[in-house]
Amino acid sequence: MSETKQQLVDQILKTLEKDREALYRAAAETHSSSTDAESKQEGKYDTRGLEASYLAEAQAEQLALLNEQITKLGQLQIGDMEDQPVQAGALVLFSTDEEEYAYFILPAGGGQSVQYHGIDFTVITPSSPIASELLGLEVGAFADVPKIGNGFISEIW
Repeated sequence: MSETKQQLVDQILKTLEKDREALYRAAAETHSSSTDAESKQEGKYDTRGLEASYLAEAQAEQLALLNEQITKLGQLQIGDMEDQPVQAGALVLFSTDEEEYAYFILPAGGGQSVQYHGIDFTVITPSSPIASELLGLEVGAFADVPKIGNGFISEIW
């Protein structure tokens, strides 16, 4: 029995939540090290504390972005996309003369891979160059996709 699209989204959400937990622990550790006594500047060229505070700030921004992505993905309504144009939540097969590419278009989780009906789908976000070429197209529509070339949409689920 193959998984449903909602189960695939739940799987991606679990991965993102694990990433968030790991990032939260790393950010807390970095923040702690940037404010402890050992980070106190020992000379005018000692920038350990400053560097640690920059890293803590970047990690906090990354954590906020990840939280936003998890929220968007959790709110996505997954339904049957057959006979509809490509949109967020769609599983898309894009075919060229040489190869077939399988994408799951979601607001978060880009780069992850999931399996549906025995096919490995790569998660891409709507802002990616590939998705931006495919969004709004229907089965049979032709497109020139960056780094792939000319092809057509053969399936949408």
